Amino acid sequence: MNRLQSIGLAGWLMAAGVLGCATAPMPPSEAAMSIVRSYQNQLESRVASGHLTRAQARELLYVKLNEIQPPLPDLDQLVQFRQQVATEVDAKTLTTAQGEARLAARESEMITRWEEMAAKYAQEQRNVQRLQNEYERGYKDQKQMEQTIRTLPRLP
Repeated sequence: MNRLQSIGLAGWLMAAGVLGCATAPMPPSEAAMSIVRSYQNQLESRVASGHLTRAQARELLYVKLNEIQPPLPDLDQLVQFRQQVATEVDAKTLTTAQGEARLAARESEMITRWEEMAAKYAQEQRNVQRLQNEYERGYKDQKQMEQTIRTLPRLP
């Protein structure tokens, strides 16, 4: 029982975070999403200047998305959606412009969702760190107080 109590608040928070994340995919980092957004903007600039076609830019973006570690949640669903749109364009149930619009909308939605996940996760990590710092500060204060009490003269 003493061992469980010695873990403290920070330990329990970290354990809960690890156990809570065991079933859910790890969210992307804010840095990773910043890189993705920057890369996407670079690709759009290259398309606008005529250095790349829209299809080439999209292919390069998906290569970059697949490089992100840990893997982006639901990236496989986005890839499947991309394949489905390509199939519909090939079958002439969608025009190329309609397929492009649907795909661009879904990609934008997913990247925004990943950015929100990254921001939320980063905020949670900052909160855990703040709580851990508060716990450690309280622990040090308590130890210092105990030391002070030990050094006080005993009353007869």
